[in-house]
Amino acid sequence: MVLNVGITGHRANMLGDLGTGALKGVVDQVFRELRNATLKVQKSEPRFCSGMPAELRLHTGLASGADQLAADSARLSGYFVRALLPFSADEYRHDFEIGDELDDFERALFAADEIVALPGDRAAADDAYVLVGKAMLDEADVIVAIWDGQTGRGPGGTAHVVELARQRSVPVIHIDVDWSSDLIVTRMLVGDKAIEPKRGSHLTPASYYRLLRGALSARGALTATALPGTAGRHASATPA
Repeated sequence: MVLNVGITGHRANMLGDLGTGALKGVVDQVFRELRNATLKVQKSEPRFCSGMPAELRLHTGLASGADQLAADSARLSGYFVRALLPFSADEYRHDFEIGDELDDFERALFAADEIVALPGDRAAADDAYVLVGKAMLDEADVIVAIWDGQTGRGPGGTAHVVELARQRSVPVIHIDVDWSSDLIVTRMLVGDKAIEPKRGSHLTPASYYRLLRGALSARGALTATALPGTAGRHASATPA
């Protein structure tokens, strides 16, 4: 049983203090819920899932902010962290300001379980960042997006990755940040549908279970069929 999760989101200069406050607790919860839902799916499908421990993988570009925040949260829940870099590590270091930002990147890179440097070219940096997003989507069963929901700020950015995910019917867990308040809501984006939590400000454990069961079914790992309107590589049942 393997679950592949991708991460996209705002950088530290946008998240500001939010990245070290309530947001961290929400991101921790999302990765715990994904882990728990994976184990529940595995237990419910003994014909298709071995008794070996489920393998949880996070694919991340390790940019400052959301990428590194997700790596920390995923590691706490036992995920294998795979760093997908747009360039060689030496070249990618130029993306980070000397000081705390670069130091944080070095720590995140050292802690990664695997490092993959994609063949990006600094002269075509936008293309390199888009390549990271596409490589992540090629692997992911679900994407976590720490995003304000606003339109894109360029190729390879958060909005662009979310758009690509929805075009491919890769489910997105949207951690919706509101700059005007401390309110953080989690919801799901599946294709052209936005699935809001029915109660409170966060999705229920049943939501995660149904999302993963649908996504893994569409991948061919389980027997359940996709719901109408969710054809493609991934699908999802409507969460409780």
